[in-house]
Amino acid sequence: MRNILILLFVTTLAACVQVTDEEAMAERQLAISSSHDKDLVLDSNTTYAFTPLQETDHGQRFPAFTAEIERYLNSQGFRQVEADQQPTFFIGYILEREEDFSDEQLSETFGLNPGLPDLPNLEKGTMLMFVLDGETKQFAWRGAAQGFVIDDIDEQERQHRIQIIVGSMLRQFVGN
Repeated sequence: MRNILILLFVTTLAACVQVTDEEAMAERQLAISSSHDKDLVLDSNTTYAFTPLQETDHGQRFPAFTAEIERYLNSQGFRQVEADQQPTFFIGYILEREEDFSDEQLSETFGLNPGLPDLPNLEKGTMLMFVLDGETKQFAWRGAAQGFVIDDIDEQERQHRIQIIVGSMLRQFVGN
């Protein structure tokens, strides 16, 4: 009888560990979809500016994301300018949680859906990024990334996740 109880306990414990592993793997999932709407010439003369969406009266809306976008674009040889200096392109982004922006709304309003599956214990977060042609102000590229929101992580891990998300998205725009 004692051996049966031990076996049941070990089996139950192993099942709990497996669920934790599944959730840990899901927390690292990232789904991205993007669409090139118009070709832009991207070369050593390329300049960019952020859309007014990214700023509030108190500064950048999401400074860590803005800084990572700047870092990535500058590493590609692009130069940031002010919006009134006629940049090659404008870049903007929006961050939303699943409770505020459903997959259906994403598809209807932005025309993209990365397709991250719904998991009962995890909330999806979405980053929408878009590039507007500097002359026409028309969409040149749109991207949407979805991952699972993890609120209780340290600053170093948070910064690492931002770097992965932004880099993965912008590689689809820039092409490397």
